[in-house]
Amino acid sequence: MSANDPIETRTTEVRTTYEPTPPVTEVRRVEVRSSNAGWWVATAVAVVAVAAVGFVLVNQPSTPPAADQLNAASQQGRTQGYVEGSQAAGQGNAQAAQSSQLAAQNEADRAAANRQAAEAAASRAANAADTGRDASETGSAQPVNPPPPN
Repeated sequence: MSANDPIETRTTEVRTTYEPTPPVTEVRRVEVRSSNAGWWVATAVAVVAVAAVGFVLVNQPSTPPAADQLNAASQQGRTQGYVEGSQAAGQGNAQAAQSSQLAAQNEADRAAANRQAAEAAASRAANAADTGRDASETGSAQPVNPPPPN
């Protein structure tokens, strides 16, 4: 305790008992003194803070980086950015070319399917024409498939 901390005595509890016997009043006096634990904790925190500041100050680099080192690092970063950008653009171009190839292949497949369908339709038309010519040469007036009666 220091001279600034007053020592005071306080009355903390007064109890009176009312019973058939004569009343008894009990007074307890308790001295309350403050603890120094808070001051010890504050001192420990301050010592740790001073040690941390000393550590930071001692471990600083002795000389700041030179201007040519800063310029070299900046140029290296710029070059790396250009390389990464061109790689990304190259990948995008490759994907676009692949997409174009796929679209062209799909269009070629569609054209081949249309050509086959046209050849099949032409073949059917030629067969129908042959059937009609054969029917007219034989002179038969009856159609191959007569219509159903109404």
